[in-house]
Amino acid sequence: MDAVPDVGSESNTEINKNVTDPISLTWSLKTKNVITLLDVQPHGDQPEYRLQFQPTLPALLTSDFKLIARPEFTLVEDKPYTSDDELQRSTGVGDTVLDLVIGPVSDPWLVALGPTFIFPTASTDHTGQGKWQAGPAGVAGYRSKTWLAALIAQQWWSFAGAEDRAAVSQLHLQYLASYFFGDGWSIGTDPTIKFDWRASPGNKVTFPIGPLVGKVVRLAGTPVTLQLDANYFPVRPESNGAQCEIDIKIVPVIPALLPHPLFGDRS
Repeated sequence: MDAVPDVGSESNTEINKNVTDPISLTWSLKTKNVITLLDVQPHGDQPEYRLQFQPTLPALLTSDFKLIARPEFTLVEDKPYTSDDELQRSTGVGDTVLDLVIGPVSDPWLVALGPTFIFPTASTDHTGQGKWQAGPAGVAGYRSKTWLAALIAQQWWSFAGAEDRAAVSQLHLQYLASYFFGDGWSIGTDPTIKFDWRASPGNKVTFPIGPLVGKVVRLAGTPVTLQLDANYFPVRPESNGAQCEIDIKIVPVIPALLPHPLFGDRS
């Protein structure tokens, strides 16, 4: 069985569905440009910029099960902060995230479980947490012909790292839903709720809401998904909480480098 999509023959709408599906077998190379307005006390609203690269690298383990590897590299983070009552900025590389989840080749249900890791690759104290972290990750959702809904959960606990940095226990819950039109258009939402279990009261929860618009175009024959998110944060930390955010995603789709099952029948 070969369940890997053929990106050369798929319609723009089908490609949009596969890119949105967090555990599809479509290979993609997502770049995220994120501008966030932070409430940096006592200096008021200050912009933060992040450039992130998040490829999706799936593989069929057998004809019935698949592995989804999704690393996330923060290539640039320009972050404001307060030091001795003065407004400062720190620019550098951020920490690296890696999800490795396994799920059945199933339709229409989306199910996968596995470990997730955070590696302390940040080049400054302000762009990373300085801790090695690990925990469980999971995906649950449903995909129909015209819409998709899913929940992605990631929980991390720190187990090693710089002794002078605080221990970490954090949960991310990304809720996503999209409706797909013809010619590769879609509308939906995909914010991430964040829980910092070790933060002080009033600083534990970040809860964004907002719309997403997507469109698949062809550039030199290569399918590229373009997405624009705009999020508002009605619940946010009292200290340096995000007010609003714009996220521009550019997602080229490439042919699968592992098109056949790694074990068992390769026909």
